[in-house]
Amino acid sequence: MITDPQIKRFCNEQVRQAADRFGQLYNWCRAVRDEWTAQDMGTAIPNTTEVIDDGADFDGRPIITGADVHAIKDRVLELITLMEATSNEKLNEVLRVAVNPTRGILQ
Repeated sequence: MITDPQIKRFCNEQVRQAADRFGQLYNWCRAVRDEWTAQDMGTAIPNTTEVIDDGADFDGRPIITGADVHAIKDRVLELITLMEATSNEKLNEVLRVAVNPTRGILQ
């Protein structure tokens, strides 16, 4: 058994928190995908350079286009696919270490 205090601290403060965040991101992505589908956003948001008027031009956030939204949706789907590949191999590795993989989902 590994008992070195530095290793224990690193595992508790870094490794487990990284696993939590991976789990939270995976769960967030699934929720975003489900909302995308339920609200038919693929039809509602054109995959074009048309700017989305979300107030960004007034508050300093980057302006986004329909194509930007579709690109992020694609990254969401890629992450889900990656985690679930080979019978959830990567997801299971994360969940084996994570303590709070669902905290903060869509709050």
